[in-house]
This record gives sequence, structure tokens and C-alpha cells, in this order.
Amino acid sequence: MDARTLPCPSSQEARDRAISPDGVIRLTLNHPPPVPEIFNAMVFKALNRILAESLPAELMATHRWMGTDHDRQQGARFVGRRLGAIPDRNRVILTHSTQAALQVLLPGIVGNGRPLAIERLSYSPVRSFAARYGISVVDVAIDGDGLNPEAFSEICQQKRPIALYLLSTYQNPTTVTMSLGRRQQIAEIARRYQVRLIEDDIYSLLAESPLPPISSLVPELSWYLLGTAKSFSTGLKLAFVVAPNVAEAARVFWPGLRATYWMASPMSAGLMTELISNGADLAILAAVKDELAARHRLVVSGLKDKPLASDPGCLHVWMPLKYVSSSEIAAALLEDGVQVAVSASYAGDGWTPPEAIRIGIGNPETRSVLEQAISRICRALP
Repeated sequence: MDARTLPCPSSQEARDRAISPDGVIRLTLNHPPPVPEIFNAMVFKALNRILAESLPAELMATHRWMGTDHDRQQGARFVGRRLGAIPDRNRVILTHSTQAALQVLLPGIVGNGRPLAIERLSYSPVRSFAARYGISVVDVAIDGDGLNPEAFSEICQQKRPIALYLLSTYQNPTTVTMSLGRRQQIAEIARRYQVRLIEDDIYSLLAESPLPPISSLVPELSWYLLGTAKSFSTGLKLAFVVAPNVAEAARVFWPGLRATYWMASPMSAGLMTELISNGADLAILAAVKDELAARHRLVVSGLKDKPLASDPGCLHVWMPLKYVSSSEIAAALLEDGVQVAVSASYAGDGWTPPEAIRIGIGNPETRSVLEQAISRICRALP
């Protein structure tokens, strides 16, 4: 079978995939928009090449500990586009997902001694992972340019965090992308206080002109993560990790570590390696970016005159609210068949963030379903 033999789904079938079984359009999910025409064609070709070279039983006979040499070589090329130089492949680890990588990194480089610093509003699973491993978390204030350097410096002096987790491009949930000057400031502070960086760069591949990661400015302290689930396909859950050096890569991600399933599945690893090898990953990314930009235009038009933080390359938009509770708006929307995320879900205990909602725009199967959801959101807002 190839892409030309795939059955064309009816409009009703597409709608059934776009809306969950309970009838809710879930905009809490930050998935890349589907681009089946390009994705199917590229993946079919890649799988055919893989299976022409390896029998399935051989391909899936064992774990790909840290990735094969070829996986790591292609992974180094992949991350090298972002880092500005191709790192030694022995610093690169191929993992099952960003979440899986974090569940190795947090106990491996933070432990339960000094705390982990995190942006005051941030990707909520990191707090859950920290709690699971007995790691204390300290919040660092953010502003319109991302992590506030004065606040970070003060936290470094007072709390002595061993590491900082952050998203420097399309921050989740605020959509902020740090300026180059701010990235340089954060790198300098991390170097001054010897704070390790865990930089999650998962959204950067969708940016039109992405800035250099902070990790490229302070590589000796950085653990750089570049995942695929937010830019290619949600089910292609892989993450390339770049360690500060070869010894640290081997120490933290050693094959005997079985407390969590962090190893990439052989088929997914082989597929991504093949896509990178042949440049098909760039074709898929271009299609996703085009579709995402079209969805942004739809959202901005549908929510005109509403305050909105938005960028054509970001998988979500962030909507500050005034004179209304985000929880009340979310509850009303859920009754109307649309699920959105509220600002409080990204904050730690003891701090009430400004009222806002996050709207993921990639998950709906079709633009028409997204348009339905945006219409309902507009209707629910005062």
C-alpha cells in the first residue's frame, strides 16, 4: 500500500475523529495539526526503505539503548540545526519522549537535595514529576520577555537551585519567545551560579526564524531536549537529548536504568532516523507550519477585538481575561462542548495567576471543527 491507495474519509468520519466520543472539542491538547497528504507519503516511503533493509523480527528484537550509532548520528544532525553546530553523537541520547527524558533527568541531575527552578507559569507535568521524585521546586517570575533575569539571579543567591527547567521558544502557556538578549542574560547567570539548564525546545521547530537555544550559549551546563511530538505527529513520541559531555550522557542514561521506560521503541526510532536521513522531516515540518499558520489566521479573525497572545508558529494561543473568572468561562465552554485550559493549571500552589485561558489550535482534525470551537468561545466571552 502507498499513499495513493489510502481511502478518503467522509466528512462525517473526519468530524468523528475531530471531536471526542463525548462530543467535546478538546482544545486543552497541544497537538500539531494533521497534514495527512504529506505525512502519509513521507512515512510510507521511509517505512518501505526501513523494511527493505531489516526484517521486522530483526528490527524489533531488542531495545535501542540510547539509540544506535546511526540514530545518534542523525539525531546530532537534527539538533545541530538548532544548536548551530553538530554535537558529538556520543553526547546525543534518543529517548521515548520528552516526558520520559525528564523522568530520567530530574532524579539524575537534580536529586532530592537542592531545588529545581521553574518558570512561575510552566508546563505542569514537570511539577508532578518533581513531586514524584521528592524534588523541591522554586518558582521564578516571568515577564513579557520570558524568565525574568533579576528574579532568576535572586533565586540563585537565596535558594541555590541545582538546575533550571524552561521553555525559551513559545513558552507554555504564555506563548512568549525570549529575545536573544534575554537568552544571553539567562546563560550568563546560569554560568555565574553554576546552575544546570534543562532546556525544552520542543516548540522551536515550528518557528519561522527560531533564535539560538540558550543551550548553545552555555553548552557545558546544558541538557538540551528536542522532541518530535509537537511538530511532526503526537504519536511519534521521541526526544533527542544532548548532554553537556559524553561522560554525563553515559552516567545519566545508562542501559541498566530501568526505573522508567525511557528507551525509544525500535520502529519509531528507525522511522525518525530515516526521515532525518532523507530530509523528509523538513517536508513534514513545512506542511505543519503552513497548516498551523492558516489556523492562526482563522483564530485571530474569529476572536478579533479580543486580547490574544498569538504567533503563527505556536500550537496554542493565550487569552488574558478581565472581569471574569477563567474557571467560570472554562466551565461554560465545557457545557457547550469545548474544553480549554485555565491559567491556574500551570501555576504552583500558593500563587494565583492572572485570569487567562489557553486554546490549543492543532488538535481538531479539520479547520471547520476549530472554527466551530472558536465561534463558541467568542459567544462565551463577555
